[in-house]
Amino acid sequence: MKNIYIDCYKQIYLQYAPMLLRFAEKFVSSFFAEDIVHDVFLKLWDKQIFLLPDNEIKNILYAAVRNACIDHIRRIKLEQKLSDQRTLQLKLDELDFLETSENLFMRKDMMEYIMKVVNELPEKKREIFRLSYIEGLKAAEIAEQLNLSVRTVENQLYRTLLILRKKLSFSFIYLFLYF
Repeated sequence: MKNIYIDCYKQIYLQYAPMLLRFAEKFVSSFFAEDIVHDVFLKLWDKQIFLLPDNEIKNILYAAVRNACIDHIRRIKLEQKLSDQRTLQLKLDELDFLETSENLFMRKDMMEYIMKVVNELPEKKREIFRLSYIEGLKAAEIAEQLNLSVRTVENQLYRTLLILRKKLSFSFIYLFLYF
């Protein structure tokens, strides 16, 4: 009996997967489209959809892929919104502390201490931090130079600032960022 299920699902997969992939690729990248289509077939495995008429199978599959694409796009939108909020908050924090740390800009001993802490960071974090705050490169430029995604660079910068905040007072961080 189980072999009959497998044969039926294989036939349905071979018949509909290429069309569903092209459909999903209209809305999401081909990488995610393939995952979405495979996930839909996995979710429908226990539903015995092969017992339904062909037109209903087709409707169910297209609706499931459409809904999965919508969910994927919403998830990406939410992730981007959260990332944008974190970036904005970091910039606001930097601006707030810039005013209070003006007199620290001239103190060489503090700068040496900050550089010591920065040099203790893991190599990749240190490199991304250096490119951003010392060389003034944007996240996209750093990502291209280091062959990383922009999101990875932004996350590394965010995590690096969190590490520095724990090790240094806010005044020291902003001294380094704007010196």
